[in-house]
Amino acid sequence: MTSLRVLAAVLLVSVPAACTAVSTYPPTAGTTKMTPTVSPGPELMAAAIKEASRVTNGKQPIVFNLPAGLDSGTWRRIASLLPDGARPMRAGDEAVYSVQQLRLSGGTAEVDVTYPERGVYQLMTVKLEGGPVIPWRVQWAYRWVIPATAPVANDPMIAAEATEAKKPEAETPAVETPATEQAAAPTDGNGG
Repeated sequence: MTSLRVLAAVLLVSVPAACTAVSTYPPTAGTTKMTPTVSPGPELMAAAIKEASRVTNGKQPIVFNLPAGLDSGTWRRIASLLPDGARPMRAGDEAVYSVQQLRLSGGTAEVDVTYPERGVYQLMTVKLEGGPVIPWRVQWAYRWVIPATAPVANDPMIAAEATEAKKPEAETPAVETPATEQAAAPTDGNGG
């Protein structure tokens, strides 16, 4: 009877884990869309960026990039989880660790990160395991021999700063020219 209970307990614990749907960000066809702005999304992306940096070049400050569409709060959260000196990518940066995709299935996650290698970007997949009670830990990092496209800065603060800089002059109050300056203005000689 005891062995039957143990078998039932093992089955109850293992069946839900086997049926967990894969969620991804950015979403892909046939998977559930993940909300990467809430835990464990930021923690997983930060851990993958740190691991990619450790494996390839742990001496330089980390310059990171995230998938397009993430809000500035998520960017700040991830920056706070990275080592001091880490900063978001800006236009012109060349040594960037860029998260391409995050996949989560129960207590297993994989994060694809592009990284610079001798002037060419390559793809790395970082696998993590953990969950709500167990901290997420890197299990392995696999460096694919697949050239990747150089990342484009996606930081939403860049767009906000650009919008602020492009505000039309009409929003600034016009400066009135005093009447004495108007009277002293040169004329074309015909009174006009």
